[in-house]
Amino acid sequence: SAEKAKEFGVAVAMVQMMPKPDQLAEINRLVESGKLKVRVATVLPLAEVKKAHQLSAAGHADGKIILRP
Repeated sequence: SAEKAKEFGVAVAMVQMMPKPDQLAEINRLVESGKLKVRVATVLPLAEVKKAHQLSAAGHADGKIILRP
């Protein structure tokens, strides 16, 4: 909820996407073949989502920020 987000000092935005299996399969094929490379800036535990958001908002992430459960 927006109230809970405010309590933790974060913003909330609703995003809705429809995955397309054929596109996801093609992306996976490109990554596995090495034709598409994904730059990973950092990997953080999900508990550090606030830190991940701060890194992203500050523009200090030189690549993707990965959150793991």
